[in-house]
Amino acid sequence: MIQVLIALLVIVVVARLILKGYRAEPVLFIAGLVLMICTALTGWGSVLPKGVASTGISFLDPFEVMRDLFSTRAADLGLMIMALMGFAHYMDHIGANEAVVRVVTKPLRALRSPYVLLFFSYLLASLLQLAIPSATGLAVLLMGTMFPIMLGLGLSAASAAGVIATSLGVAYTPTAIDAIRGSKAVNMDVVEYVVYHQGPAALATVLVVGVCHFFWQRHCDRKAGTLPREIGSAEVTDSGKAPAFYALLPMLPILMAVGSSEMFVSGINLNIITIVLISMAVCMLIEWLRVRDLKSVCEGFSHFLKGMGTAFTGVVGLLVAAGVFAHGIKVIGAIDQLILMAEHVGLPPFAMAVVFALVTLAAAIIMGSGNAPFLAFVELIPQIAASMGANAVAMILPMQQASHMGRAISPVSGVVIAVSSGAKITPFDVVKRTAVPLIVGFVTHTLIIGIFSSLRL
Repeated sequence: MIQVLIALLVIVVVARLILKGYRAEPVLFIAGLVLMICTALTGWGSVLPKGVASTGISFLDPFEVMRDLFSTRAADLGLMIMALMGFAHYMDHIGANEAVVRVVTKPLRALRSPYVLLFFSYLLASLLQLAIPSATGLAVLLMGTMFPIMLGLGLSAASAAGVIATSLGVAYTPTAIDAIRGSKAVNMDVVEYVVYHQGPAALATVLVVGVCHFFWQRHCDRKAGTLPREIGSAEVTDSGKAPAFYALLPMLPILMAVGSSEMFVSGINLNIITIVLISMAVCMLIEWLRVRDLKSVCEGFSHFLKGMGTAFTGVVGLLVAAGVFAHGIKVIGAIDQLILMAEHVGLPPFAMAVVFALVTLAAAIIMGSGNAPFLAFVELIPQIAASMGANAVAMILPMQQASHMGRAISPVSGVVIAVSSGAKITPFDVVKRTAVPLIVGFVTHTLIIGIFSSLRL
């Protein structure tokens, strides 16, 4: 029991420090080291993972754990994330991301019913995550393209902002960091993980959230006295930097990953990093044919490298820090104690999944980050699932979606702040419009996963 209390105390301290604005990475590193040192001091067990040799000085072994996590994750999972974020930065540079939004939002201008427009706008915004897996990046693009259309067709700024802020509130893209990490946790190919497990429940949840948006935004508009205005002409930001066919380029990694998977062909084994490099080569060739300036195209490659560097300083560092923190919780024995307590009170595995999902949701709301809480807890799930004889995927999925939903409900998240500043309303006004649809979505998604896991589908 003492192990659980120590772990809870450390978790509370971590949450308070992050809430006060301390950077998450060093806080998680220190917390993990403290837990491992406590384990070493008390003799509760070894802090070293299997296959990692001791330094010969037990008090220095926690740093060996940190080194091992840096070397393994930065070289494998970290490199994959860096490559994908580098590709996304290059897509921004050549104007391909803007072309995606410009092309996809064009049919919206034909709609004349404001709240029908709102429903389809949400579906399109959610679909765009396949090309732009960054919540804040996607929201910024939509504020310059879709937002004016929605205003021009009579919707209130708050309704439009609520829809755009939730564009990545339900995730189902294989290039997202959480999908990559979730699939790794269960030793599954990321495409298989998304297509067969994450995707079906997520798509059903998207429809529910879209319908909820229809009724909730209409209710809020009536309550605020901001009924739809007379339909006007929508002015859309269009730099014309890139041609319309560039909208296909951000989709190349997804198309290649799905097309080369076992679902369609056999005998082809393309790593995600390899796919990104091939996609970069194709995109640079197309860009050269368009601009006819090889020197400019070569210089543009620096945006790919800068994107990789940004990913390392942000996401990969967080990934390793979360791993150190999770390892500390595991080796101190807190997880084993929790499992014993759950078995003692007869708590079923899915109830544990719901508890972790609620904790992740709360952490995402407080921290304003979707990645940090999910990465911190996802590593614990396979061990818990194995000990309780449960399906690890069914336990991870509610946590994964909770992290996305919590971010879109948080007034301190980057996506909510970006949307609120573009719409010229407060972050709390945006949260009022996002909270109810996403909470309904959270309940719906959790129930779907619970039903399917009980049926063992």
